[in-house]
This record gives sequence, structure tokens and C-alpha cells, in this order.
Amino acid sequence: MIHLLKNRLQYVRNFLILLFGLLLLGVVMVAGSTGLLLYSAFLRRDRRKQNARNVITRTFKMYFGILQSLHILHLDLSDLDSLLNERGVILASNHPSLLDALLINSRLSNVVCIMKEQVLRNVLFGHGARMAGYIPNKSIRDIVNVAAEELKIGSMLLLFPEGTRTRTATVNKLQATVAVIAKRTDVDVQTILIESNSGFLGASWPIYRVPSFPVHFRVRVGRRFSSTDNVKQLVAEMQEYFEQELASPHSAASFTKHCCGSMEAQR
Repeated sequence: MIHLLKNRLQYVRNFLILLFGLLLLGVVMVAGSTGLLLYSAFLRRDRRKQNARNVITRTFKMYFGILQSLHILHLDLSDLDSLLNERGVILASNHPSLLDALLINSRLSNVVCIMKEQVLRNVLFGHGARMAGYIPNKSIRDIVNVAAEELKIGSMLLLFPEGTRTRTATVNKLQATVAVIAKRTDVDVQTILIESNSGFLGASWPIYRVPSFPVHFRVRVGRRFSSTDNVKQLVAEMQEYFEQELASPHSAASFTKHCCGSMEAQR
């Protein structure tokens, strides 16, 4: 009886945490988008894009900072700092959850993302993304052309080669878009590895499903691939790399140790 009551109380606690986290995200995004809309009116057109990206980074950094301080999420994003001064490179990441782009953008401000066109048209959230120069996923030709222009001026292009959130144990079959853009622009592909101790907000995780908090995320900078004319070869090499790295016993043990160490420190 006591054990059952404890479990129910734990569920209620985690449900309230989930509700708080989602509401906070909505408030932060609406406030950030509104503030950006007002502030951008006083900026020259040539400064608006980078300013929008800076605001997006600060907004998500604040959001995750709050969740981390409350021990709702435990994040290790420090490895991304090695990319702060990079320019004109493609970032290719695995895609285990809805938070992936937010995590990367909270650390790197010179990033342009590819987004669903309906999200870019969203009245509440689309304005900031449009100002930041995010690319709508209309057609592969449009994506490649705009991406090439962004890379030429030094932006980092963030892609999730799986095309959707991960549905398999390690990584989905990779799409060729990243290799096609690398071939067209002759730029390197820098892989990013995202790991979590939970399936929270993954492909098969409904947004209303309650996880056990805290949830741990670690983001690592992986291998860098040079561009090549052989698109199939690059995709195959990246596929093998992601599968081996994410399924590696050493990687899993390291992440488990990281999670346990964080929980021990919390105690």
C-alpha cells in the first residue's frame, strides 16, 4: 500500500514537472518571438538575421538553464563549445527527440536550420525563425540552393540526416540530402552525437506521456567527414559511423557513468 502510494505521488510529481516544462517552453518562445519582433524594427536589415539567431540561442539557453537548475534535465552540452568559431560547415546530428535542435541552438548561435514550412508560417513561433533565415523544406532543389548561400557566407547548416526522429535502436537509414549539399558546396560534414537515458519526446513518445525526471542528455562532437563527389559512399560511411558510435559499449558505459555521477552529485 505504501509502495503504491509512493508510486502515485511520484507520477503526480513527474506529471506536474512535465506540464511546467511544456508551459515554460511556450511562454519563453512567445516572449522571445514578441520581443524579437519589436526589437528588430529598430535594426538595419543586414543585422536582423544574426540578431535573431543570437536571441534564439539566448532564449533556449535560458530555458534549459531553468530546467537544469531545477534538476528537471541534466545536460552536458559543453563539447559543442569547440564549434563556436566554426564557419561554413554542415552539422549532421542523430535525432532521438524533439529537443535536439533546441539543445544545439542553445549553445551555437551561427546556425541555420531546415524547418517544416507550416512551422515557419506559425503566427506565434514562425517570425523569429524566418528572421533567422531558417530554410523551409519545400523541395530538395530549394534547400540545396539556399543552404549553399548560407554556407558561403559562413553559417553552420544544421541537418538531421535521418529525416525524422530515430525509430530504431541506434539510427534510422540516413537520407542523401546532407551528402548532396556537401558535394554541391564542397564543405565538410561535422557529425554530432546526441545521447539520452530516456526515450523522452522520441518518435514513439507522445508529448503527454510522463517520463521519470530528471532526464539526462549528452551532446558530443563526433567525426568530421570531408565532402566527396560520391554521395552514396559518404552516406554509407556516415551511416556506419553513427551506428557504431551510438551502439558502442564504451559510449554506453561512459554515458551511464555520466548519468550516475550526476545523480550522486545531486544527492
